[in-house]
Amino acid sequence: MGVFNPTVAIRTQWILANKVILKDNFHNPPRNIAGVDVAYIGEYGLGAAVLLDYEGLHTIDEKAALIKVDIPYIPTFLAFRELPPIIKALKRLRTKPDIIMVDAHGRMHPRRCGAASHLGVVLNIPTIGVAKSRLIGKETNNGVIIDKGEVIGIKLDRNVYVSIGHRISLETAVKIVSKTKIYKIPEPVRRAHNYAERVKKLIREGTIKIEDLL
Repeated sequence: MGVFNPTVAIRTQWILANKVILKDNFHNPPRNIAGVDVAYIGEYGLGAAVLLDYEGLHTIDEKAALIKVDIPYIPTFLAFRELPPIIKALKRLRTKPDIIMVDAHGRMHPRRCGAASHLGVVLNIPTIGVAKSRLIGKETNNGVIIDKGEVIGIKLDRNVYVSIGHRISLETAVKIVSKTKIYKIPEPVRRAHNYAERVKKLIREGTIKIEDLL
């Protein structure tokens, strides 16, 4: 297991949180949108990135990448474990995404820097956090999540919590998630999850070799 220093990680998160842009700063409406997710196979993290056209939600491209993971799962530090394979997969896409939807929190985080915000600032790409549960804060009757007097997210549905990642307002993030939601979770992250599981199965079957995705 690699050495992970929570003190350094916390400092990094506060630095990145201060760089998050909380307003729309992108081509709107976006031309395309990517979803990202991570699956695990042995000692590897399998990053999956799926690019969709925004209007029709047709899949344009999908790429996967493997990286050895040596950081344990620690709540509120997910980015340090999952972003390396995600970034590697994103860089393999033939087209740079206008927006990235992340299966993780953004500002809905104790230090206002969940994986969605961390990714957005590092890559300087607009990002939206879409999580399946509430990490912090109190939920009002209309689904607004508040922490320490600050609105940090919206409960859009039973298992859909939306928060700002980077370079987008919460209002716009909710609109985009709502537009791309056909089933229980929005299409970009749903397809990224399904693609990751599909690639994982092919690796286990031997159809895809691990070294082909490194």
